[in-house]
Amino acid sequence: MTSATARARRPFGYDAGELVANVELAHRAYGPESTRDESAAIADRVSLIGERALLMREMPVQSPFSVTLMFDRLEALAGDWEQFTYVVDLTEAARPGPETRAVLKERVLRISPRVAHVAIVVGGNLIMRAMARLFAYGMGLRSVGIHVTRAEAIEEVGRAMGR
Repeated sequence: MTSATARARRPFGYDAGELVANVELAHRAYGPESTRDESAAIADRVSLIGERALLMREMPVQSPFSVTLMFDRLEALAGDWEQFTYVVDLTEAARPGPETRAVLKERVLRISPRVAHVAIVVGGNLIMRAMARLFAYGMGLRSVGIHVTRAEAIEEVGRAMGR
């Protein structure tokens, strides 16, 4: 077991290294009452897409719980990397509430010194484009790209890490 896999074990009762049954997540906020499979499915929305490059597919309805699960997975996958890049796909996400925004800010600030670049996917939503950029810079992220498609964002994080 790698150190990243060992760190991926979290108090939410799942092992990040195990395969999860195909769980369909509902369009709702998830909390601590979530089943083990639901928690694992939420965490599985964060994945490795390349060398020191991660993908986070944000939940349609974010909650402090889902943000915690996803950032726990992101940090576990990033392991001991001094720097990494990641893609955040917001195309399914609704605007988070104030509690969720506070957790998002706390978690992003925690990783921001290690983030070489973040590429945010917003689709064609011009308002989301502006808000995502403001939010990212407000949380200390220094290098931010905003994209219409996930493919563009993935290509950009590859370039940011010199690939």
